[in-house]
Amino acid sequence: MSRAATKWKCVLCNNTIYWDELFTYLKNGVSHYTCLRDKAMKNTKIDNKEMQTLLDSLEEELKSIVYYKQKLSSLQDEEIKKTLDQIEKDAEKNAGILTRLIEKYSDISS
Repeated sequence: MSRAATKWKCVLCNNTIYWDELFTYLKNGVSHYTCLRDKAMKNTKIDNKEMQTLLDSLEEELKSIVYYKQKLSSLQDEEIKKTLDQIEKDAEKNAGILTRLIEKYSDISS
């Protein structure tokens, strides 16, 4: 079974990003969560524990996005679909906020 690839390559490792992977949108492109995590921890400008908290929070939001997207396709009830779709959009917004903080408090370009 082949994996479904997105149209993006990771700006940090230059490998293809697949839909079943956790990924986020940086200012300069799209990144695997794991690449962002590794780079941010190596180049953090804040206490490691604080950076780890930001990264853990981002990972949970990204997992939620994947979960809701998977569940939405199997639902029939429109009210439930709309509600879960809105919750998924909120998780995307939260992931964006966390990603910006991680970018701010680490030197991703190094």
